[in-house]
Amino acid sequence: MQHTQQINSGSCLMPHDMATFRKGRIGRMAQHIDPTIQRRRLRVRLRQLRDRKGMTQKDTGQALEWGTAKIIRIEAGQVGISDTDLRALLELYGVLEADQVAGYVEMARRSRKQHWHIYRDVMNQDFLIYLGFESSASALRQSASLILPGLLQTEEYARAVIHAFSPPDAAPHHIDRKLEIRTQRQEILDRATPPSLSILLDEAVIRRAVGTGDDSTKIMKRQLAHLNDIGGRPNVHLRVIRFSQGAHMGLMKPFTILTFPDEDDDDLLFLQNGPNSLSTRDDVNTIALYARQFLDLEKIALSEPATARLIDEVRVQMQDGPRPRQSRTVSEL
Repeated sequence: MQHTQQINSGSCLMPHDMATFRKGRIGRMAQHIDPTIQRRRLRVRLRQLRDRKGMTQKDTGQALEWGTAKIIRIEAGQVGISDTDLRALLELYGVLEADQVAGYVEMARRSRKQHWHIYRDVMNQDFLIYLGFESSASALRQSASLILPGLLQTEEYARAVIHAFSPPDAAPHHIDRKLEIRTQRQEILDRATPPSLSILLDEAVIRRAVGTGDDSTKIMKRQLAHLNDIGGRPNVHLRVIRFSQGAHMGLMKPFTILTFPDEDDDDLLFLQNGPNSLSTRDDVNTIALYARQFLDLEKIALSEPATARLIDEVRVQMQDGPRPRQSRTVSEL
């Protein structure tokens, strides 16, 4: 990450801090590269080639008689690019060697595959894009204040959450398909070289039962047991922020910062706006702000061993029996 300008007092991440943040607990490298990453790499590299040529988007559009809008859409990733158009751009930018051209063409072809696109009937495009990036990340850092992150949810916990955020007339197969997405997402944790997962949870997350009636406590007790099981993995780092810490920035909008195995792929920030609704930020200053926030939250969170003990205490304290139905909250990643 580049050096950032001061944003707010105490919130700017200095270069050595950002290096520490990105280094974090990455260690393990993602083996899977989703087409979403290929698309991002292609548009970034095309923009870099244009910049090195000293051309504006308007210059490029005029040179190829395409119009500026087409160049803007290509570089923003809003549209794909054909092999013919790609070769025209590469020739204009001075990329003429056959092996280099072939490399760009292959990158474009891989980027056209749509692994998560089969779920477009139940998920919006922004969330499907996130899934592609998530499956390619070498490190994920998440802050959650109400609902457990999807990667940590048991099947019954996930079903209860999905049902709570679905309209009353939602078709059962829609809920099943959303649950299928949850299950597929969690496969990244069982890879031979899984990504590093660092999660900060407000205490409310481990105390909020989901579901209704007698099932809610049973679901939550099994979920907490699973949480400690998965938290014991060497690549998973789970910490809770106690109620006694009072108000903190983690109570604001849930967020996720993704880091990728290739150093040329900059970090991405995803902000949760509502159930399966995300906004993506890739500007350095904003990511630095949230990275600083994550580091600050780590300072007030329990240690991992203390977190495991608290989770086990909460699980033991829970009594079987009906719980009042919880009000709807933001579904977190």
